[in-house]
Amino acid sequence: MRLATRTALAAVAASVVPIVAIAVITQLQVDTELRQRVDRQLVQRAENAPVLAAVAERLAESELGKAVEGSRVKLADKVVSLGLLPTQPLPAITRTGWQTVSADRERWRLYTVEVVDVPQQGAHTLVQVVEPLGKTEAAARKLRRRNFTLGLLGALGAGAIGYAFGLIVARPLTRLRSDTAALDPGTPASWHISRQYGAVEVDEVAAALDDNLHRLAAETERRGAALEAARGFAATAAHELRTPLQSAMTNLDIAADGRTDQATRTELIEVSRTQLQRMGSSLAAVRALADAEFADPQWFELVDLADLVDGVVADEARRAPDSVLEMHVVEGPPVRAWRDGVHLAVANVVRNALVHGKPLDGSQQHLDVRVDGASVTVADNGPGIAVAERERVMRRFERGATNAGGSGLGLAISNEVATAHGGSLRIGTSPLGGTSVVITFASGGTPFPPPQVPPL
Repeated sequence: MRLATRTALAAVAASVVPIVAIAVITQLQVDTELRQRVDRQLVQRAENAPVLAAVAERLAESELGKAVEGSRVKLADKVVSLGLLPTQPLPAITRTGWQTVSADRERWRLYTVEVVDVPQQGAHTLVQVVEPLGKTEAAARKLRRRNFTLGLLGALGAGAIGYAFGLIVARPLTRLRSDTAALDPGTPASWHISRQYGAVEVDEVAAALDDNLHRLAAETERRGAALEAARGFAATAAHELRTPLQSAMTNLDIAADGRTDQATRTELIEVSRTQLQRMGSSLAAVRALADAEFADPQWFELVDLADLVDGVVADEARRAPDSVLEMHVVEGPPVRAWRDGVHLAVANVVRNALVHGKPLDGSQQHLDVRVDGASVTVADNGPGIAVAERERVMRRFERGATNAGGSGLGLAISNEVATAHGGSLRIGTSPLGGTSVVITFASGGTPFPPPQVPPL
């Protein structure tokens, strides 16, 4: 139901009660006034009761008896009727006072008084004046019909006015609906509506809706870009994995040949196992990269970043007993982050430093891991990465200048995780002389928080 219609119905409902109340009160007052007017006329007529008692018999015998107003006089031995009276018999006159009776399909008002010493000394005569209520009640019915008609017209008028005002009141909502309906689903960048519609409540809803549209547009564009990148990535992954897969299958075919000696067969199987393990690691990295690209805001929680990084450093230190890993922490509050993603991003950077950051002169490797607020810095004393190569090595399936193995996805995954947090990954020169990688998780918060709707 439209808001204007609701306003009209509300106006009708609000007007009906007072209109009915006024009509009922007015009708009661009018009925009472009409009844009192008749009673006053009867009282005035009753003032002539002694005259009627004295001449009642003579009036009844003459033509003048028909001209007087309706009356009855109870004498000692009979009742004399004068003027206009109903054809149906009226109740017997037994007492003084007021009566209302029905006769000839209408109601009659009766007023009886007592006259003493008329028409003779010592007589007690009852004189009753009679007035039909037909015209009075007809006037009351006419007034009731008029009140009902006026009340109905008043309610309909109130409904029409309420509908007109409802259209005016609903105009900001109508504009908001039109603006929302005009949004092009194919271009998220255009998802914007006005935040000013002339009504505070509508403006608050429009502002909340506009904020949500911005967030949805950003997320839609991000996911669209990720899907587009995924198409290219799938082609690249297929190309990168095709070579080791084909090589492993060739080695296994040779090993299965009965003409191959045992030593060669063992070597080929070992080489194939290594190639398949690398493929498995690459596929796991592909899965991790896909998770980072499509990070869900529901995965985010408050995380003690220092404690998480400390666990990563401890795990990697056990795998590289010949390297020295030191950790430094600048205390800060918990950050809102994707725990598994942060763990994987930091582990990839530390592992990348351990693999590619070994000094060329054969001296002992040193890693310095620092946690400061929502940032993690990993610095090594290795050969470093040339400035011209730093952007390239963050791309997928791109490897550094060292001869160490790897899928070429470690830094790409870490970069995607940082981006999912609204942060970034930067490669620089380490104070130790090697490479410094800084991962920043933006102020400890996901850039896609749940929408907040202001109260109406």
